[in-house]
Amino acid sequence: MAKRYPFLTLLTVLLLMPFVASAQSRVDSLLTVSGIVRDDSQRLPFVSVAIQGSTLGTITNEDGYFSLKIPNTDKDITILISHVGYHANELTVKASEAHEMRIFLKPYENLLNAASIISQDPEMLVYEALRRVKDNYPKAPVLQRGFYRETARKGNRYISVSEAVVDMFKHQYSRPTDFDRVEVLKGRRLMSQKSADTLSVKLQGGPVLALTLDVVKNPNDLFFEEDLRAYDYKMSTPTVIQERPVYVVDMIPFIRNTRYPLYNAKIYIDQETLAIMRAEYSVDMWDANIVTGAILKRKPAGMKFEPHEVSFIASYRLVDGVAVLHYVRSSMEFKCDWKKRLFSSAYTIVSEMVATDVQSENVEAIPAKDAFKLTDSFYDRVDDFADPAFWGDYNILEPSESLEHAVDRLRRRVTRQ
Repeated sequence: MAKRYPFLTLLTVLLLMPFVASAQSRVDSLLTVSGIVRDDSQRLPFVSVAIQGSTLGTITNEDGYFSLKIPNTDKDITILISHVGYHANELTVKASEAHEMRIFLKPYENLLNAASIISQDPEMLVYEALRRVKDNYPKAPVLQRGFYRETARKGNRYISVSEAVVDMFKHQYSRPTDFDRVEVLKGRRLMSQKSADTLSVKLQGGPVLALTLDVVKNPNDLFFEEDLRAYDYKMSTPTVIQERPVYVVDMIPFIRNTRYPLYNAKIYIDQETLAIMRAEYSVDMWDANIVTGAILKRKPAGMKFEPHEVSFIASYRLVDGVAVLHYVRSSMEFKCDWKKRLFSSAYTIVSEMVATDVQSENVEAIPAKDAFKLTDSFYDRVDDFADPAFWGDYNILEPSESLEHAVDRLRRRVTRQ
């Protein structure tokens, strides 16, 4: 098996296509469930929100806010809110009144005693979790609908935003990802037109990263078989996910690979089933040249690329007792130095996808002709950024307040051109 990485591509700036308005569909038959999730001191980002008895779900944005469109009903609904390190909250409310709620989560207190933690062999836990993948994850093909967003910042200022609703076809987890596919259903993009923003930064593969970053189904990266013995494994403080106790294992590389970088990782493993429920991992930066060779595909002549941090998250949630992919995120921070220029520019590229629904019956594969390719640039495949009703009845990951303001500024600049 070959080691694979998502590639970062640096290109010259592109011109935007004209705006295209898009009609709403079936919005009147939907209700919007929304609110803010917090603890006693702060709003909580990336909290899982799901509707009991359905396959619908989302996460909170960086400001702790969420919204989820559900079929219109007069009945009560039960909202399940869960987050790593917090007790889950279960609210039953009238559907028509489930908007702009304030939901509190209580921090988790350790459920596992020290003796039970010490008695576990962390390396064997990881190996056993990987061996049980076929038991803990979908045993038949699934079709997941998701919302994908990709942003680029120069310093603290957003210079491009692109986003889409996608369908993701995944074979059962006993099969490799080679024939899994992603289709873009609807998308839009926006880029800064300032003359100072002469460098466009794009991720190659776009929403296909939701397949490659599924580290359970695609172990060729974090759990690459040849690399597993290059790590030290340590038990960390246990926690809970969806009100279920989980072991936490730290993976720290102790053998320096001279061909490609390894990772510093934190793996969350369900105590009962040994399903991997979450992986947080970042590229080991011991050799910047090796990291650059792994993630950078192309850059302009005369530019020096300096990576600072490359990190990823893959998280799963239980649906009818089966762990399904719920959220993936990649973040890349780097600097670009130009010859004969006094100052360098710092860039941050973030891509993320939340799976908002999952279909497990009568699933049909996405045709190859409609599938997004790993060699494609997402930004080149969408071309409009329109009115607030653009998404119609699709569920999206709400933008944070800072991103919302950035989009407004970018839109005003573009429309003045």
